[in-house]
Amino acid sequence: MYEIKFSPREYQKNIVETAKNKNTLVILGTGLGKTKIGIALAIERLNKFPNSKMLFCSPTKPLSNQIKNEFIESTNIEESKIILLTGLISPKKRTNLYLDAMIIVATPQTIAEDLKHNRLSLENFVLLVLDEAHRSRMKFANTIVTQHYMKQSRYPRILALTASPGSTKEKIEEIKQNLFIET
Repeated sequence: MYEIKFSPREYQKNIVETAKNKNTLVILGTGLGKTKIGIALAIERLNKFPNSKMLFCSPTKPLSNQIKNEFIESTNIEESKIILLTGLISPKKRTNLYLDAMIIVATPQTIAEDLKHNRLSLENFVLLVLDEAHRSRMKFANTIVTQHYMKQSRYPRILALTASPGSTKEKIEEIKQNLFIET
């Protein structure tokens, strides 16, 4: 049984409860624990679906590395099962890394490229977390990854995180539509 090593705040618990059942867009200011919400939901989904995986997409390598380290510090999941993938790792090596990993933190561009070339199947992934979800517009990598995820995953759940969703209702609606957000 996987566990978190932190005590979620009440609002984080409430958001996780909602996100267990619906694809959710979370809008919280910087420093309020959006990543911790993603980690708590990941643990819930990985426990509910044994032998599954989860994908956490973040737009930059430094932020992705920070998230990977937060997973290592905040869970009892074996460190070797939590990996960071970027375009700097060769496609052949990434293909092999996908097989053993449980938690994959990567830039959406890397994942989109691997999906395009059939180096990755998202069939066994039970959670997709998209950090900086306000970037999920038009045909950006987040949007492409999400479309593949919804087609391939047997048990899809999406958690989108952002501090700034957009200044107009139209921009927010576009993000919700592109990411299959229900609440």
